[in-house]
Amino acid sequence: MFGKRGAQTVTALIQKSDVQMSDQLTGKIHFLQMNQTDLDRLKQIEPLLTEHLEAITERHYHMLCQYSHLMQIIETHTTVDRLAVSFRHYLQSLPHAKLDDAYVAGRKKIGEVHSKIGLAPEWYTGSYLRVYEYLIPAIVNTYSKRPQELSSVLLALMRIITLDSQIVLQSYQEDNDYKVIDRLGEVLELVIQIDKFKHVLDTLEATTEEAGNVGSAAEQLSESVQKVAQSAVSVAESASTTIEQATMGKDIIQDSLTSFLSMADEFQEMQAKTSQLMTSIAEVSQVVQVIRNIADQTNLLALNASIEAARANEHGRGFAIVADEVRKLAEQTKQSVQSITATINNVQNEAVQVKETATLMSDHFNDKVIQTRDAIGILGDIVQNIETVGHSTGHIAALAQEQSAATDDISMRISQVLTNMEQVSSHVSNVGKNVYNVGAGINSLHKLSITQTSHFKTKHYLRIVKTDHLLWKWWLYNFMLGYHHIDEKELVDHHQCRLGIWYDEALNNPSLSTLPSFKQLEAPHRQFHETVRRIYHLVKQGKLEEAEATFDTLEDISQRILNVLDQLAKEVS
Repeated sequence: MFGKRGAQTVTALIQKSDVQMSDQLTGKIHFLQMNQTDLDRLKQIEPLLTEHLEAITERHYHMLCQYSHLMQIIETHTTVDRLAVSFRHYLQSLPHAKLDDAYVAGRKKIGEVHSKIGLAPEWYTGSYLRVYEYLIPAIVNTYSKRPQELSSVLLALMRIITLDSQIVLQSYQEDNDYKVIDRLGEVLELVIQIDKFKHVLDTLEATTEEAGNVGSAAEQLSESVQKVAQSAVSVAESASTTIEQATMGKDIIQDSLTSFLSMADEFQEMQAKTSQLMTSIAEVSQVVQVIRNIADQTNLLALNASIEAARANEHGRGFAIVADEVRKLAEQTKQSVQSITATINNVQNEAVQVKETATLMSDHFNDKVIQTRDAIGILGDIVQNIETVGHSTGHIAALAQEQSAATDDISMRISQVLTNMEQVSSHVSNVGKNVYNVGAGINSLHKLSITQTSHFKTKHYLRIVKTDHLLWKWWLYNFMLGYHHIDEKELVDHHQCRLGIWYDEALNNPSLSTLPSFKQLEAPHRQFHETVRRIYHLVKQGKLEEAEATFDTLEDISQRILNVLDQLAKEVS
């Protein structure tokens, strides 16, 4: 750049800087054409800066107080007094700037804090005007008689402030870019977490199948209930007839039992007459015995009469004949008595047996009489119970008909449920595809945001790697569902993914490679990629159940990796 005609040139040829600086500043320092002379010139303005330090600080925060939203940010996160101390410290550091890593880290911290509290960049860059308002007039007054030196001092001030602005704004931009990437990552991870569609689809399929089985069972139940209802109606009708027949049977049986009781009474009378017969037989036997005794005595008297007639000779002949006839009659009587006695004995024996039999039968009749009386009561209870059953059967028939109608309704509703389940399954499948499409779209935006950011802090990169790792699992899950296509050449090993590339590079960084969690990362990461490849081939071979079982193993491995990454991020911080 050149001034007006005749004015002295204040620019120089582009040259390499002679400043000792951090590698991070090489490009910026070269672009600003800052050199050691600029740093020396900055030391010259220290007295002026010290003189106006309080005025600059007071005016800066007086201006901030004019804006309520800026004061709200300040009051939310800190106080004006604390910020004023930091602001003074920053201004006092300008004349003594050492462009090393600590210098860069301090300026980057300013950008991170401003991004964190939500202070827009225009307000930060605008705050440098407070420095210009006081220092430029003071520098002009001090070096007005030395224009070349005046220009050099002003350029040095502008270069250092521009450098600070670049570093702060770059850090602010990186932090904001990371926020965008982090938010996209969080949204993507939320989408990734909606990874239960396969379980839902499997459950719906099983539920639909079960609903079909229940529907078939309901139809069979409906048919069975209809048959039961028909049978119940028939039974109810038969029960009515049975009640009538039972009532008639009760009357007939009761008449029979009553006749039996009468017969038992008659048998009791016969038993009494048998006893009387036994008594009469005994009395006849006694009479026969008397006749027998008389016959014996008559026979003895006839014998004596014959003897006396023999003594009387002729005079006793007629008497002897009578005595002989009497004796014969006595013998006949005796024989008749013996025959009668034998007959009486036989009759008596028969009568004894009849009496014993009658006694047994009497006892038996007595037992049966008791049972018969009980049977009459039980028969009444039976008929009553049959009537109760008949009424219950009629009620059951009515209920069975109601249940028949209810099961028909259930069968129809289950059929509708089955149709609804099939529709839900279709909707869930569509939702799964839509979620996949949304996730794929967010991932494209996420990847684009990453490519547009030139530098990430290690903790930020670990956050991105974590999302990237979760994506691997999600792509594979959607591949199993049939939503996502994976080419085998995309199945890179644990050295070729983003995490693997970072890991291999970090092996040469002692500040990372010596961390405890870093050493725990390689083994599960390798195992993860090997398991991904195995699941891929199982799906290709149609071994879906085995693939699902292996995916559960992948979940465990993945969780180990995520835990290590979280711990590593803490150690890095």
